[in-house]
Amino acid sequence: LLAQAVKRLAGSAFAAQPDISSDSQTFNPFTGVYDLKGHVHVDLGDRVIDGDAAQVYLYQLEVHAQGNISLTDKPTGIHFDCDSVEVKGNERTAYVNGNMVFTQDNLRITADNGSFNWKTKNAVFSGNVTINGTPHAGDLTYNVRDKKFL
Repeated sequence: LLAQAVKRLAGSAFAAQPDISSDSQTFNPFTGVYDLKGHVHVDLGDRVIDGDAAQVYLYQLEVHAQGNISLTDKPTGIHFDCDSVEVKGNERTAYVNGNMVFTQDNLRITADNGSFNWKTKNAVFSGNVTINGTPHAGDLTYNVRDKKFL
């Protein structure tokens, strides 16, 4: 019953109703915050987040997730592995942090931090950036639709 209520609320907040599951969960209808712990899975339609813990802020259109994060953008086929992610729906951006690995086809980019804007399709990487194992000086911007460095 709680999950049904959350999905109804989420349907009005996110473009698609999120499919949310975890080992333990609480939801505060006054703040609109869903607190998830253990084997977290948040499917936002075009983006899927898996990890150890997450907070879904339905009213703010945000997801903050921590621990063994896996983020996939279905339309582009890109994938991030990292320590934490903040998805900000109003900015149409996911911010990934810590031990970040980005993959698309045969491309592998590692960095301390990164972001992906699903409107512009630009992924930006900063801090200890490598491209397929080769160090890159400075920040890096990559368009995932055109598969080109900018």
